[in-house]
Amino acid sequence: MAEGKWIGLDPTSGALERRDERGPARRAASLSGAVLGVVANGLGYSTVFMDALYAELAQGEGVMGRVRVVKPGVSVPPEPADWVRLTSETTAAIAGFGG
Repeated sequence: MAEGKWIGLDPTSGALERRDERGPARRAASLSGAVLGVVANGLGYSTVFMDALYAELAQGEGVMGRVRVVKPGVSVPPEPADWVRLTSETTAAIAGFGG
């Protein structure tokens, strides 16, 4: 960047243009038979909580399997291999964090 040059952003400029027509994914009517992605950030007791949440869903909602992911840090996405597993092997995913 050239010295003395300032670049500013104007928050009053309005909404950004949509790049495509994608909207939010439709919510499943039920988790019965689903494979659930369970993503924790690894802080505190986040993995313990997410494991307990999965156990409740497996018992009460009929969830049939899980893909368990513990991210390498709080401000990062899952590792690329874990992201592939989440997007190819699961029906739905939940993320939890501890602190």
